[in-house]
Amino acid sequence: MSQSYASGGQEQTTAGGVILIVASALSALLVILGLGYATGTGQRHEAALAAAGCEPNLSPSGLQCTTVQMLTSQYIAIMTPAIQQLNADVAAYNASERRSLAAAEAALTAEVTAERAFDASLARFPFPPAVAPVAKALIQANQARATLTAEQALSSSLTRMRSFNHRVQVAGAAVTTELKLLRTAIASPPPTG
Repeated sequence: MSQSYASGGQEQTTAGGVILIVASALSALLVILGLGYATGTGQRHEAALAAAGCEPNLSPSGLQCTTVQMLTSQYIAIMTPAIQQLNADVAAYNASERRSLAAAEAALTAEVTAERAFDASLARFPFPPAVAPVAKALIQANQARATLTAEQALSSSLTRMRSFNHRVQVAGAAVTTELKLLRTAIASPPPTG
């Protein structure tokens, strides 16, 4: 009885070993298939974004889907009030530059505040990598104008204050050029690659 009992144990051990080998082989095969599937995830993700009208190269990190229209709309939402405020401040300066040093100084100080707030908004904006250098150039041009405008606001006379006008206009033209370049960069999706 012990011999037949012993031979039955051997059969169970052999059967258990076969089951263990088959399960291990199947597990290894599933892991290999899973790794193969995972390597194509990026391509499938990009295809899904493209099918949804998303531009993968426009999406800043952390955002799943950004369309050109979405990015443009978000940028305009920041730019429009900033430009309107700046235009109002420039008009206030133009109205007072020949009559009141205090009013002209207040208008220039408000201009500087608007310019710096716009720069801060642009610095926080999630520009895609392809557009970020253009945005950085705009921020730098606007900072240069803000610095010049702040210096102009410190003038001790209206004549001295007006002597800055041409340099501020040139700096403003540079900002306008950079604004146009940024708008074009945002509206033109970069090539996918």
